Amino acid sequence: MSYIAAFDLGTTNTKGVLVDEQASIAFENNIPMEVSQAQGSVEQHPEDWYKAVTEIAQHWFRSGIDPASIKLISFSGQMQDCIPVGADMLPVRPAILYSDGRAGEQAARLLAELGEDEVTRETANHMDGTLTLPKMLWLQEQEPDSYAKAASFLISSKDYIIARLTGQFVTDPTSAATTGMMQLHSRSWMTSWLERLGLDAAKLPQIIGADQIAGTVHAQGAQYTGFAEGTPVLCGIGDAGAATLGAGVYEEGEVYAYLGTTGWVAAASAGLMDVSSGAFNLAYVEPGRQISIAPMMNAGSAHRWAVDTFGPSASLPADVAGGSEADNTAVAKAKSAQDNAFEAFERAVAEAERESGVLFLPYLYGERCPVQDSLASGSFIGLRAATTRAQMGAAVLEGVAYSIRQVMELVVSRDAKLRVTLIGGGAKSKVWCQTIANVLQCELVVPDDSQYLPSIGAALLGFAHLGWGDELGELCGRIKAAQAVQTFTPDAALADYYDKQFARYKRMYAHLQPLFQL
Repeated sequence: MSYIAAFDLGTTNTKGVLVDEQASIAFENNIPMEVSQAQGSVEQHPEDWYKAVTEIAQHWFRSGIDPASIKLISFSGQMQDCIPVGADMLPVRPAILYSDGRAGEQAARLLAELGEDEVTRETANHMDGTLTLPKMLWLQEQEPDSYAKAASFLISSKDYIIARLTGQFVTDPTSAATTGMMQLHSRSWMTSWLERLGLDAAKLPQIIGADQIAGTVHAQGAQYTGFAEGTPVLCGIGDAGAATLGAGVYEEGEVYAYLGTTGWVAAASAGLMDVSSGAFNLAYVEPGRQISIAPMMNAGSAHRWAVDTFGPSASLPADVAGGSEADNTAVAKAKSAQDNAFEAFERAVAEAERESGVLFLPYLYGERCPVQDSLASGSFIGLRAATTRAQMGAAVLEGVAYSIRQVMELVVSRDAKLRVTLIGGGAKSKVWCQTIANVLQCELVVPDDSQYLPSIGAALLGFAHLGWGDELGELCGRIKAAQAVQTFTPDAALADYYDKQFARYKRMYAHLQPLFQL
């Protein structure tokens, strides 16, 4: 049996699967990741990504997988990061993640220097402090030693793994489109901007096709991970691109929603969308084809907060890292408690009165789209003395569903007859899936094992190299045809209620925004 090893390096988990010629997955594995947050910073240690990939690979090999049976390695990864890496391929400092907005002042100066019209014309996107370019400026000004030591500023978590395995600094066009410095049509760096800003363009990775071979596993990478030396390593694609492929969305008008820690709504498009709302135009695999994507800061993170706040408490103790038999027992007990808390929350919300009138603005971590406001916060209205914890939990899930509906109006025509695919870890909650179908008032299709679809999308990019298929549109169709799915149909009796609640929801931010500034 021959496989493509596909990894999805997210914020909270690193996932790995082996994908065969039929796009079936096997030996799936999932390693939790830690995020450091303090005083507005959001960072991760790149070496933790490499250790997670290695742990998954070595688990495969201990389970009997022959390294020689892995014919190619591909990746999906979080984008919009700033990952300074030295000439030795080791991190200079922790990675500054996409959700870190520390470079807001630098972004404002960039806009003043370059002009908003020029930025939009060249990148087809907006500029803000979460993008890679202003973060590079921030490092140059605030941590000049880190800036000087960096041989390259990588963009996606997967780019770091590629560097460690092959010694090559590369990124893909989808990830590069989230930096604020890629010319979207030519898919090349805006080197003239970097010169004007006093930044070294030589410190940027090479942009190559997502389906191109970045290099092969070198001796050091093979020794550390167990992969066979000489195994081809694909450039891979940023997580939004991989999820779009995995969802089978390739033709104009197809749409899907992704619920991870953060989330987004996206559609394939040959044109460009208005980005003033905070949406993005991302380069897709083929030149001339884009992903229209509206990102949401609050998705699975809001669900997790609701479970912890309105359901039984089941947090994993901070000092339980695993290792000894006692530690492993504690981890297993904590995991069981978390699962029980999730199930208890599901039951409570499913039984809660649906027409409670409670609304929740889910901006627990600020928001990026349809508003750009890092000071915005989660807010309830409509609470009464009779309001229950379950109703408040249900309102949190409804709040994210309203957010999906609001940003979906930016991505697809309001008159479109929708059939939405939902993927990501949040799709494991059946009560949330039904809530989203009710709020969107359309059929919701949830593929089985949807949390692994980004990994499958990353693997599809390598099929042509192995002679397993060479037309991505056809491959996406094959994926959809083979998927086992669960379909959620909206409850027509709730349509009028949710329409009225959605109208109220859209007014919440405008009325609360002045309070967020205090």
